[in-house]
Amino acid sequence: MTEASVVQQRESRYLVFGVGPELYGTPLLGVREVVEPQAPKPVPNTVEYFTGVINIRGEIVGVIDLRIKFGQPVKDTPHNALMVFMTEVGPVAALVDKVESVVKLSSDQIESAPSVRTRVPSQYLTGIAEVENRLITIVDLSKILSTDEVAVVRAMSR
Repeated sequence: MTEASVVQQRESRYLVFGVGPELYGTPLLGVREVVEPQAPKPVPNTVEYFTGVINIRGEIVGVIDLRIKFGQPVKDTPHNALMVFMTEVGPVAALVDKVESVVKLSSDQIESAPSVRTRVPSQYLTGIAEVENRLITIVDLSKILSTDEVAVVRAMSR
């Protein structure tokens, strides 16, 4: 096996998105689709960042606002997008300020235990990568909600 093929095996694609002034990346394989924002139907008595439910091609999906979850200002722009990702109990849509690009990163480009403080809780922080002189916080969207929060979001989506 050549050195190039070993590096290629460790490369993965990440979807880069913006929340406030920050850039984040998440494994592309974890994102089912990116769709235009829809006005969610509000569900009473839920956490602040759970904005309601939407219908995507006949499937009711809960919506979380990552801007609120990450402590950023909520500002609607023409670039807002919903990223639908899978959790242990089904799909959830995350509202973000923008979806920017897909990048390839090898495992050695990601600092897995950065010694920096971020607004992102450590349980879903995977690492930090530098792409084109910009730092991207790598997160695992499937872990962005605790198990209890996922159960509540999915229960509200039914």
